[in-house]
Amino acid sequence: NWRAFRTWGGSAIAAWEYSHFWELREGVNKGRAALKVDWEHLQRPGFSPDYVEQRLERMDTAFDRADWIPTAAGKALLRNNQPLLAYIGGKSAAFTSKDHNFLPGQTIEKQIILINNSRQTVTADCEWSLNVPQITGGRQQLTVPTGDQARVPLRIELPPTGAPGAYELKAVVKFDDGSTQTDSFPIHILPIPPAAQSVEKVALFDPVGETAAWLDRSQVRYQRIDAATNLVEYGTLIVGKGALTLAGPSPDIARVRDGLKVLVFEQTAEALEKRLGFRVQEYGLRHVFQRIPDHPLLTGIAADQCRDWRGEATMLPPQLKYQTQPLHGPIVKWCDIPVPHIWRCGNRGNVASVLIEKPTRGDFLPILDGGYSLQYSPLLQYRQGKGMVLFCQMDVTGRTEEDPAAQALALNMLRYASAWKPMPARKALYAGEPAGGEHLRAAGFDVGNYEGEDLSVEQVLVAGPGAAASLSPHAQNIGAWLKAGGNLLSIGLDDGDGNRFLPFKITTRKAEHIAASFDPAGAGSLLAGIAPADVYNRDPRDLHLLSGGATIIGDGVLARAERGNVAFCQIVPWQFADHPSPNLKRTYRRTSYLLTRL
Repeated sequence: NWRAFRTWGGSAIAAWEYSHFWELREGVNKGRAALKVDWEHLQRPGFSPDYVEQRLERMDTAFDRADWIPTAAGKALLRNNQPLLAYIGGKSAAFTSKDHNFLPGQTIEKQIILINNSRQTVTADCEWSLNVPQITGGRQQLTVPTGDQARVPLRIELPPTGAPGAYELKAVVKFDDGSTQTDSFPIHILPIPPAAQSVEKVALFDPVGETAAWLDRSQVRYQRIDAATNLVEYGTLIVGKGALTLAGPSPDIARVRDGLKVLVFEQTAEALEKRLGFRVQEYGLRHVFQRIPDHPLLTGIAADQCRDWRGEATMLPPQLKYQTQPLHGPIVKWCDIPVPHIWRCGNRGNVASVLIEKPTRGDFLPILDGGYSLQYSPLLQYRQGKGMVLFCQMDVTGRTEEDPAAQALALNMLRYASAWKPMPARKALYAGEPAGGEHLRAAGFDVGNYEGEDLSVEQVLVAGPGAAASLSPHAQNIGAWLKAGGNLLSIGLDDGDGNRFLPFKITTRKAEHIAASFDPAGAGSLLAGIAPADVYNRDPRDLHLLSGGATIIGDGVLARAERGNVAFCQIVPWQFADHPSPNLKRTYRRTSYLLTRL
């Protein structure tokens, strides 16, 4: 952003948050520092301190300049705030664009931007290269007057047979004052995606027509339908971009329970919220994260390709529709409540514009997520009965310029729906304190109470706090059931309780839990779809964290058994339900989603 501000011509920028840019080096003496008395000028107005103590530890108020070292943000500021600046910008039509996904044979457009805020005219020797075979770099010398800017346009034709992979566009600029600046930009070349062939009949409900146009360009076979069409002869239904309205007709998808697959492309916030009942946000994300990296929907799409897509998304108007209120900035209606909203202007590079908050109720599996606290999923699979619904709020349709990753994702959706088969459903039984059973039933589960009966592999046993008393008499049967393939979810148990009925020994430690970091789980894991943000606790408290006997996730707030299908969740959602702090409603929602997903 700093580069962009300067390139737009901002004459001054106040970087007043010094704590973001500087940190004390190790070993600085923070004790009392005696000051030499200036006897000759003792009577002058102002302070004449004898010593300094209890400093406000900020770079502009404390210690010597040499005692401070720049943070990562400080290094970026120093790099981009020199009198001379050289960097790789976007194409001439939009220098802030960060296009990086390309197909073989396509053209890369970039430019080297030179800014001279020094007090003299400078000459710059610019050299660039891209480490793609058959691509030769270039060189150009420019003179830039003081207070002016210059551009070196780059137009690179990729070879049609180029190998897919990650490459680096690099620029080296040597100024005649003796300084040299380098910059690099990642370029991703994706393989040309194969056509999506469906083995079943595909129906398309698309009153707007943008999704039909994309399907035609992608040579996908389908049959247009209207809202009254009986879907009994179709295996997959595609609901086109913007097809759902608040009061307009739509197809009956009751056959999902019997095996119908539905692909729902981008819908408006109004339809998602007021017709389907989701919590949504109009956010404008340029970066989302792969929550299940090995999921078939992400085949051929690397994590770094889920950001800064080419062109502009068209799901939202470029400017935010808002009212103003003193001290709050933009005010919008959310669930019919007037709330503050961050500023938003433009859709360039957006990968997702209208986001669904991960639901706390129902069988929803996020494949991608992003936004504040990673609480939104723009690619969300819902399963019911023998069928499934895939909600794609990624901006894959109607972009002003197609992005290869968006194209690959949309085609993956069609292939995935065609090949998708339902997994067996299991019946849940609960043991533990009554609040846990009430929570699970409120989350939509048809859960029974475990009363010591023999278990089958078609059942899941959920052990909440206090479960040991009812489970320990049946420990031998539970062990045999787990060995035969049964699934068990343990919630908030310590080792004293868990070791009374589990067929293996666990250890726990009582310690404060606030947050934990862990890698995303694979599609076949019991922890699939879980993010570190889902275990973030905004009310620090001691938990019984797993420390042994299982594979520890994060700090032990989650774990999975090293043998047997057992998952451990040591944070208990219903313990946050009635907390008086409004901020903890978010912890309650996120941990409720966590438990529902598990």
